[in-house]
Amino acid sequence: MNSKTQTILIINEGGFAIPFDVNIIYTDGTKETVLGTPAIWEANQKTATISFKGTKKMKSRTLNGGLFMDATPLNNTWSSK
Repeated sequence: MNSKTQTILIINEGGFAIPFDVNIIYTDGTKETVLGTPAIWEANQKTATISFKGTKKMKSRTLNGGLFMDATPLNNTWSSK
């Protein structure tokens, strides 16, 4: 079992540090959701890092704030080219 760690940097451009999910789609078509609880913002309310185990190549990832409003929702998705 490979224990490679992948990391995603989240930048808070709004005024509130809210909980969120990162919905990931891998190039093989599988999906995963990584939780970003409110505790992730304790050290720094402007940037946070999500780390998780995995070796699959990401095709896209989207932040989902659920019920919480997002100041700039258009920047919540990243896709590989």
